[in-house]
Amino acid sequence: MAFVTDVPTQSALLPPRRTSSSALGLRFGLLGRAAALIFTSQIGVVLFSLWVTLVAVSPLTLLAVLVLPVTGWVRAYADANRRAAGRMLGEKIPRPYRPTSEDATWLGRVRTVLRDPASWRDAWWMLVHAVAGCFLSTLQVSLFLGGLLYLIYPFLYWVTPEEAFGRPFGLFELHSVAESFWVMPLAVVSFGLWYLTAVPLSRAVAALTRGLLR
Repeated sequence: MAFVTDVPTQSALLPPRRTSSSALGLRFGLLGRAAALIFTSQIGVVLFSLWVTLVAVSPLTLLAVLVLPVTGWVRAYADANRRAAGRMLGEKIPRPYRPTSEDATWLGRVRTVLRDPASWRDAWWMLVHAVAGCFLSTLQVSLFLGGLLYLIYPFLYWVTPEEAFGRPFGLFELHSVAESFWVMPLAVVSFGLWYLTAVPLSRAVAALTRGLLR
């Protein structure tokens, strides 16, 4: 007699394994994000300089009216990075800003913004993000590009003057295209380091954003 059971097998209880193709696709996605972050992180430098300058001179001039729209730009930029970091870390990073009353005068809203600790955390984050975030992203992209460089090193040696690629790292001298193939194993090292560090480096950038902006 055959018995029917609803007990799932052990394989059904296990989470699906990430295939090598999906893991590689994830890293290429992180590589594209890191490449974009190298440039977008510098937006924070511009916003930081503009916001701090307006805050500093607003009590002495009529520029105080510009504090609110520039603060809106800063917070929109921070919100975009909160969402990106939240997707990377698998959590939602809340907005910690104090509410401003719509009935208050613009001067009262400016005062609320300047008394909000989150406004100043945004300012510090933009600087840290522009330096540390850019560095970590550049490191990730450099490891990948280094792998490409070493992979095509014989071709580069062949099409360029010998002085250009004839002394890799300045340690030894190459005399032929055949000898330039000695450099190619470094492509495996560079690609391997990129593959292993892509996720940790991206999570480090996201954790930095979470720590300063939540």
